[in-house]
Amino acid sequence: MTKKTWAAVLLLTFVAFILRVYRLDFVSLRGDEAFTVIFVQRTWDGLWKGISTIEPNPPLMYLALRVWIALAGQSELVTRFFSVFFGVLCVPLLYRLAREMFVPLPQPSSASQGRERIALFAAALIAINPYQIWHSQDVRNYTMWPALSLLALIFFWRWWNAEKPQTIDNRRQTRHLSFVILNLSLYILATLTSLYTHYYDTFILAALNIFVFAFALLGRRWKMLARWIVAQAVLVAAYAPWVLFGTNRITTYGEPSAQQSIPLLDQFSRTLASIVLSDTVPETLKAMLWLPLALALVAILLYLARQNRSRAAFLFLYIAAPTLALYAISIGRPLFLERYLNGTAPAYYLTFAVGLAAMTSGKLQTTNYKLVPAAFGALFFVGASGYALSNYYFDPAYAKAPDWRALAQFIHARQQPGDIVIQNFTEMSPIYYQGGTLPVITVPKSYFAKSADTKTLQQFNKDYRRIWFIPAAPDLWDPDHFVEKYLARFDDREIDTRVAEFGVQLYLTPRGFASELTPLDAPVVNAVLDGYRVRGGDAHALRAPRGATLPVVLYWRVAQPIDRDFSVFVQLVDANGRIVARQESAPADGTYPTSQWRAGDLVVDAHELKADATPGTYSLVAGMDGVAANVSLTQVTITQ
Repeated sequence: MTKKTWAAVLLLTFVAFILRVYRLDFVSLRGDEAFTVIFVQRTWDGLWKGISTIEPNPPLMYLALRVWIALAGQSELVTRFFSVFFGVLCVPLLYRLAREMFVPLPQPSSASQGRERIALFAAALIAINPYQIWHSQDVRNYTMWPALSLLALIFFWRWWNAEKPQTIDNRRQTRHLSFVILNLSLYILATLTSLYTHYYDTFILAALNIFVFAFALLGRRWKMLARWIVAQAVLVAAYAPWVLFGTNRITTYGEPSAQQSIPLLDQFSRTLASIVLSDTVPETLKAMLWLPLALALVAILLYLARQNRSRAAFLFLYIAAPTLALYAISIGRPLFLERYLNGTAPAYYLTFAVGLAAMTSGKLQTTNYKLVPAAFGALFFVGASGYALSNYYFDPAYAKAPDWRALAQFIHARQQPGDIVIQNFTEMSPIYYQGGTLPVITVPKSYFAKSADTKTLQQFNKDYRRIWFIPAAPDLWDPDHFVEKYLARFDDREIDTRVAEFGVQLYLTPRGFASELTPLDAPVVNAVLDGYRVRGGDAHALRAPRGATLPVVLYWRVAQPIDRDFSVFVQLVDANGRIVARQESAPADGTYPTSQWRAGDLVVDAHELKADATPGTYSLVAGMDGVAANVSLTQVTITQ
């Protein structure tokens, strides 16, 4: 390895680092990231139980991240840097794997140069790949897994190459055997770390076994095969206890966001397009380019098979075996996501690197336009990466998460003692960004509300003064809007606004509005108007400019059930009894008709009355339509 090559690898590693740390903490942590950060900080007992029964991944990443957070903290920058480290490490590791794979024997200068070209192209492709950059800025295990898998493959190829028959004396034979056993042992250790990072590394292990058994049997290399079988027995002995007794996730897990029973060709095309182009390009572009990419992949493998059958077979199995395995286990079970095959991504980059290297070699060059094919190939990958990264870094439509940080800052600036945050969908990001300053609770606990959820909200009304509510996007969770309807009926909404992509509401509970209302004791039908308030105004000296909106809140205590539906009105009445302004609606924003009121309810009924009257003093009156008894609330002075 020359000084120029070292410099090139270092430069590519530096480029990978810059691309992965750029705007590292610009976007909020998405839900899975926030969950991971919170999850690894559980008690040891809680963490082990969670790994065994909740999380779909083995323990190594969680343990490593736990140590990292304990040392460096839990900020977005620090936690994502954990993934950055492994994402950057993949660059020199893939370079090294390519060099180990394509060791030329004998080693003429041209073959050595071809190996260097493949290795450098592969390192360059993974360095600038937007899919790998995305995952390098994501607090999950999708860079740690490829990095450890690459390390295992490096030792695999060092062992494989050392197993080739050689004519050497006894002394050198002993040293050679030690080298073989050392690399096979290091392969076992590295493979175990990869297996304990992601369960689907077993698919890569299966590909290696097919490769070794096929070529060992064809070559009648019995000693090598025996050593390999021993290595597999060690792996099984070290991994099987965890799979059999440490977790139940392998047999029971199904990812809610994943898909099932996807046709094999669709799985392959989607995986290929994502790994090469990323998910930050339009789906139409991915649909258009996957087939040319697939044809190029096949052509390169056929070309390589003519040059080196074993390397072509290895790359084919590296891609095909995990793809087929994931297809098989996702039949009837939601287990397919493109990122679940990210451990095989280096195979794609290696294959395309072989093609780029071939286009720069004398074998595929034309006399007059030697580098045109390679230039077009390199331009495609650089251009595709630049486009996808531009979308990822700067286009909000491709942001990996909504602006949870801004939402938390909005609540932080206005929170008070006695507040609680409720979300009606399962999301960990609000918990992370609240940082323990306020409790964050999910209601309902499942997709549809149950009676226990009503009791939970009733208890919150007793225990807290104010409720911050983050409603889900329509139909994402709580499709019947159970939480919002409950709060509209029994709590007094103070804020209803949008922050970034979110709606956010603030409600006063009965504990909160009890001191704010002006008390009354006015029977109307089978209810009693307990009191009222005009938000933002002095009930005893109420003034409003002409045309302003008066936010009037009525508080009804239900004495007995009401057998029909009444609409409720608030109105301004002049000295002659003439109505000059009126607003009428079903109670609680139309969500709680009077025929549904239950004895003992305290119903919060908000109205927006537009004071469209000439300047003067008027009576503010409330009542139920069709009922003779109206209730005079206060006097209102309308000004110019």
